[in-house]
Amino acid sequence: MKKLVLLILNVMCLSVAFSMTNIVAYNQIALISSNVTVKNGKGVFIIPATNGTMPESLVISANGTYEYHSAESYTLDYFLKKFLGTTVQFEFTSESTNIVRNVRILSANPVIIQNVENGKIYFSPSGQFIFPSFPQIDSQNYFIVSTNASSISYSYLTNGIGWKAYYTLNLDNAIMTGKVELWNKTDTTFRNFNLSILSGNLITSNTFQPQMVKAFNAAFAPATSMPEAQSVEGYKIYGYGKVEELDSNSAVFLPLFSKNVKVEKLNIVYNPSQNFTNAVQVAKVSHDFPVPAGTVSLYRTNDDITYFLGQTNITNTASGISLDLSYGQNFDLGARSIEIQRTMVSKDLYDHYYQVTAINSSSTPGSLWIYISIPSDATVISVPSGIKFERPSTTQIRFYLDLGPNSKEVFTYGLQTSY
Repeated sequence: MKKLVLLILNVMCLSVAFSMTNIVAYNQIALISSNVTVKNGKGVFIIPATNGTMPESLVISANGTYEYHSAESYTLDYFLKKFLGTTVQFEFTSESTNIVRNVRILSANPVIIQNVENGKIYFSPSGQFIFPSFPQIDSQNYFIVSTNASSISYSYLTNGIGWKAYYTLNLDNAIMTGKVELWNKTDTTFRNFNLSILSGNLITSNTFQPQMVKAFNAAFAPATSMPEAQSVEGYKIYGYGKVEELDSNSAVFLPLFSKNVKVEKLNIVYNPSQNFTNAVQVAKVSHDFPVPAGTVSLYRTNDDITYFLGQTNITNTASGISLDLSYGQNFDLGARSIEIQRTMVSKDLYDHYYQVTAINSSSTPGSLWIYISIPSDATVISVPSGIKFERPSTTQIRFYLDLGPNSKEVFTYGLQTSY
């Protein structure tokens, strides 16, 4: 009976017409949506799906019921269920010999068989089954939707499709280039579909709420090779227009942008200890366009040789918010700090004095930022004249030094703290 039902459904698939599929890819999931029409009236819709489909996420535009069919595969459990109650052969294994007997399968889980010759019953016996044939399987994933409508729109979420952004920053010409790796780890090949990727941090839960994704069903016009970001409900969406094919278990790289940025090179020492601490090299990038979360690789060319300088991860960054890209340590610039004096002013009040030594070992000038964490109630009581000093927050101070070639600068500052 089940074979007959499947045959009827397969015939009905031939009379169903699909519109172009839209795929909106998120970081780890994707929303698949389309319209479907039954050419010969109303009834049953067969909607193809992936092996990563979340069955509970299906949203349809008409009243109706649906069930999800998960692809069947050849497993021992599948064979046992298909031949349940019938007689097959079983090769019993023992230490001395293997004996083949005719047995009847009484249960698939747990495995219980009965020797048809003497009636003896075995629970999870040692050995292997010998089945007379391969049972028919349905290896496709799909929804079966029953409704009175002759056409519906639908959408569902699937795991196995996602994307990540990768960037290169050329420090010679301050050009930042972005690309997107789009992967399809499902068993489904998509052809002639509209593709969009969404950048943003979605809040999801174990219990899926269909209304969360309705805003992202829109199709996009064909995009240029470098799509511009569109704003939708606080997220950024990049439309790539029509894509001819995305193979199953594959990944492709798509262009995102290539734009000029403003780059300021910084050398920063964070909380120097009494041992010499190398400065972290930071590229401070100012941009007037949104930058999705991803990985940035930095390069520079010297004597016609291009060098990879380092790599760092970034979060979603809005237009006008600078990127601070820490990509490596500076071999020649650094600093150390030593507490040289502590004085009790009163019962719970102390003055601390620290000596900072900054060193530039290169043959070229260098600038250095020194960031130091301090208690929020601390007071800076002394800083030498000529030393540029700032307090960007209640818990941090920083010093800025311009160091000449092969030079060293030493200064002392004081903090007053209470305990």
